[in-house]
Amino acid sequence: MLLILSASSFRSQLTGRHVSLDLLDLPRIAHEELELHGLAIPADFLKGWSAAKIEELRRGADKAACPALLLHEPDLQPLGSPSYSPGAIDRLRRVFQAAERLGCSSAGFGIKAQDNDTDFERVVESLKKVMEIAERLGLNMLIQPAAGLTETPDRVTELIKRVGGFRIGSLPDFEAAAATGDPAHYLRRLAPYAPVLFGSTVEFFKKGTHKAFDLGACAGALLEVGYDATVAIEYRGDDDIKQGVAQTRDELRRLIEEGKG
Repeated sequence: MLLILSASSFRSQLTGRHVSLDLLDLPRIAHEELELHGLAIPADFLKGWSAAKIEELRRGADKAACPALLLHEPDLQPLGSPSYSPGAIDRLRRVFQAAERLGCSSAGFGIKAQDNDTDFERVVESLKKVMEIAERLGLNMLIQPAAGLTETPDRVTELIKRVGGFRIGSLPDFEAAAATGDPAHYLRRLAPYAPVLFGSTVEFFKKGTHKAFDLGACAGALLEVGYDATVAIEYRGDDDIKQGVAQTRDELRRLIEEGKG
């Protein structure tokens, strides 16, 4: 498995009134200080950026041997709404264009829709339009599960199969998997469709094991299905961010090695 850094881990330092870190510096920090080998970046971090600045980030990430692999839209997109889906599709077009400019292989997003047949069909039609954009730009289109239509793994896989093609997949998350009460089942269903997933963590015991939920169940599910793609480490706790990311990295490495042994 390739372990990369989710830039969202550093949201408090990269955004808001008290910015203390430049996104342009994050590839070097991720590679040299955190021993990670790529980035997942939320699209709102690039708000107001020119094409030249995005390309500067790409060059810097490549130079640091820490390329951007995923750009994801943090706001749910109303693809099931006749009134709002055209605007959502246009928003995703711009996200996908930025992802291509960054050199990412994937772009992800969540969907705002109710779990009913009408919304399902509308979302399928909207996703087909987004898929045309993804295919034109050579990107994977990843669906991040969210409350409503895509809350369960079965609904996500049903959408993936209905839209079809080689460039549609899932973007699951450890914390969301744990919230279902059966993280292993959740990840066994979605990981095979996920070129990237979020290895999210919240809090660790002093000895280094994860406190908030069973990280071993998540890692074990990935090993069970032979997952060998990318895990974006996203620390969401209140402790030191670099320490939290490093603890996540070390614990995942340990669990993966033990599982393989």
